[in-house]
Parts: sequence; structure tokens; C-alpha cells
Amino acid sequence: MKEDSGIPFDSQMEPLEWAKFIVRTKSEKNYGPAFSILSASANRGSPDAEFYLGLLYSRGQGVQKDLRAAKHWFERASAGGNLSAMYFLGKMCSKGYGTDRDVQKAVALLSTPAEMGDPRAQYELGLIYFDGDDLKDLPSAVRWFTASAESGHSEAQFILGQLHKTGYGVAQDTERAISWLTSAAMNRHRGAQILLGNMYDAGDGVPMDKEEADRWYSMSEDMVTSVL
Repeated sequence: MKEDSGIPFDSQMEPLEWAKFIVRTKSEKNYGPAFSILSASANRGSPDAEFYLGLLYSRGQGVQKDLRAAKHWFERASAGGNLSAMYFLGKMCSKGYGTDRDVQKAVALLSTPAEMGDPRAQYELGLIYFDGDDLKDLPSAVRWFTASAESGHSEAQFILGQLHKTGYGVAQDTERAISWLTSAAMNRHRGAQILLGNMYDAGDGVPMDKEEADRWYSMSEDMVTSVL
């Protein structure tokens, strides 16, 4: 580390990249200088810095948690084309976090990163179309859940597995259900592990196999142990 106007940063990294790294790695002792770098860059109009300031305020990293301040910086970063800011702001509008709930605005914000392949935005759009009142649209929900699941999003995989198991919104297909549930389970989704265990234990859509059931149950118990 070296000093530059009182702000420490790694000699192999630009100050802004160092500050972003500190936020991502949650290096608490460096939040102060990282905040200073981000603030200066954001005030010069850097969408990246604006987004990372939004993250600090949304999480309370080195500053008091302030969702309205987070929204302000996410809005500025979104206007500058930052896709991650669009995702976070869209999620805030969808849930009503730090702002009035506005599902239409959420869809508009999430659509760009979703179309660009962000599995998080695709999953959130799937939820909106799955749960929405005026926007309820099961085919669209399934389309976005599938796009997200294919990129490895475990929650989307879990939902798709359940949909194919029950035939809700899609053709009932136990083979696809098992495939998606297995993908989610291998991605450490405890709910999928337990559901697979239940299915093999009861012979629900699959041959009864107590050994296979125990394997999935054991995996789900290991998840709890690892958390504790």
C-alpha cells in the first residue's frame, strides 16, 4: 500500500478499482478511504462510483444504512447506463424498499439487464410476472425463470423444478422437474435438496429409493451445519 493525498490504495490498482474491490470484499477497515474515493469519483459523474456508493448505503457498509440515499445513487448510476444499478433499483421499486412500490418502473429498469443476460434481473422479472396482480403473465414468468436458471440461478432452478413437477404454467414433466431440482440442489439450494429427498422417500413421481432420499437429506443437513 502507498499513500496518495492521505488515501491508501494498492500500488497495482487504480484508486477507483481499489475502492470497488474494498466494497466487494467487505474490508471494513478500509471503508473510510474507499468511501472518499467513491464520493469524489461519483461527484465527477462516474456511474461505477455512483453504483458502489449506492451499495454502501443500501448495505450500511461504513455508513449508516440509508435506502433513500442508496436509491439516489442507483438512479444516477442507472441514468449513466450502469446495468447493476438498474437491477438494484428495479428490485427496490418492485419491493418498495426505500421508495414507493412501482412495479411498472421495476419492469422497465430490470428489462435492460435481463435482456443483457443478468440472471438476477431475469429472476426478478420472473417473480413479477409470476406473482403480479395486473402484470401476472405465466408464460413470461416461465421464460424469464428459464433464462435465469440456464445461467445457474439456483432459486430460478428450484421454482422451475416445482412448476414442472406440478404442471403449473408449464407441461407437467417429472424428468424436467428432477433435472432442475437436481441443478438447484447441486447449487446448494437446501429446499431443492429436501424436496428431492421427499420425492425419493415417498416414490413421488420417481421410483422409491430410500438410499437416494437419505443422500439428499444428508446434503441438506450438511448445509445447516456449514451455516452454523
